[in-house]
Amino acid sequence: MKRQKRDRLERAHSRGYQAGISGKSKEFCPYQSINARSQWLGGWRQAMEDRAVAA
Repeated sequence: MKRQKRDRLERAHSRGYQAGISGKSKEFCPYQSINARSQWLGGWRQAMEDRAVAA
């Protein structure tokens, strides 16, 4: 059970990162649960930082 939960949260982080890299707004977060949403936004923020450094 713990592994499935971790994998789901890792997937949310990865999808948030991909959304951020492609320039989508954080308002497009598809997750409703707090944990998954938090992970998605964390990935999105990391992508925004990476884009700023690369630019």
